[in-house]
Amino acid sequence: MTTPATDVWTVMSTARTIRRFTGEPVDEATLGRCLQAATWAPSGANAQEWRFIVLRSPESRAVVAKAAEQALRVIEPVYGMTRPDEQDDSRRARADRATYELHDRAGEFTSVLFTQKRFPTASELLLGGSIFPAMQNFLLAARAQGLGACMTSWASYGGEPLLREAVGVPDDWMLAGHIVVGWPRGRHGPVRRRPVAEVVYTDRWGEQKN
Repeated sequence: MTTPATDVWTVMSTARTIRRFTGEPVDEATLGRCLQAATWAPSGANAQEWRFIVLRSPESRAVVAKAAEQALRVIEPVYGMTRPDEQDDSRRARADRATYELHDRAGEFTSVLFTQKRFPTASELLLGGSIFPAMQNFLLAARAQGLGACMTSWASYGGEPLLREAVGVPDDWMLAGHIVVGWPRGRHGPVRRRPVAEVVYTDRWGEQKN
């Protein structure tokens, strides 16, 4: 179990995506704090038209495992992934190995499905502004408590109809995201990101601050 981090700057700068977990279950109180943090996020007009579905039962996990299997078949060619040779210790091989482990063990973990109500006047991208902050709050709360977490694409591709049917999500609600959570096997951060100067413009596209 990793050390909790209460300083917000430490939490944000070390909230690395975790794909390798121990077999220790996440207790209700710890998961509950992550979900509480999700409800503190902003949403359009403070409508809070979100629902978070915790997938814990063996039946739910079996569906998650099937969705993960389908997602893996999609992302392998997209990212040029193949299972790395056991002797390959390169950074790419280590990252790919962790990704395959996450998919292989998908049915073992607790995860949360994040849903957002559709509105005819708003695009899905716009509606994302009312659900993605909740997901980020969840991720940061997980990190603050020493948990590991990983946003997945398992509620997309062929996994969406599987999860939608299994959970009973109404048609007028979109599956906005899915997060696996658990106690990390490994450690957090620091995250690797581009320098701020490379991604910030001043007043006009391409104009970087001197």
